[in-house]
Amino acid sequence: MAYLKEKIDQIETALVPWRNSLEMPFSDISRDAAIRRYEYSFELLWKVAKVHLKEKEGIDCFSPKSCFRELRNILKISEEDVEICIQMSDDLNLSVHTYSEKMANGLHGKLKSYLDVSEKILSEIRKKIAFDLVSFIL
Repeated sequence: MAYLKEKIDQIETALVPWRNSLEMPFSDISRDAAIRRYEYSFELLWKVAKVHLKEKEGIDCFSPKSCFRELRNILKISEEDVEICIQMSDDLNLSVHTYSEKMANGLHGKLKSYLDVSEKILSEIRKKIAFDLVSFIL
């Protein structure tokens, strides 16, 4: 549980500058900063999902897509949210391996919805952990 808490703290910390980068006036620099924050935050998010699934549910997953598909069955997240997470994974691979102005501008336009879904998933994981703790105590 300590490792899961550590990862949750890391993603909570990472989401703040990601949100801040999206609130900056648009420029090439603010766009690229927001994309970099997204890349970093996404890596943390799927690792939180992976650790949560392993520690709390006994489920092994080995890729972002498989982790988010598993979360759909455990958390209160919609099929649409899962599809956004899968698109986030695809876009991460694209942004890391194929950089172009067109790709960067297109990705930047998606980052607000990606951040919203990331925050929603993190919130649902927190609720699940809190519920499990209350149930354990009772």
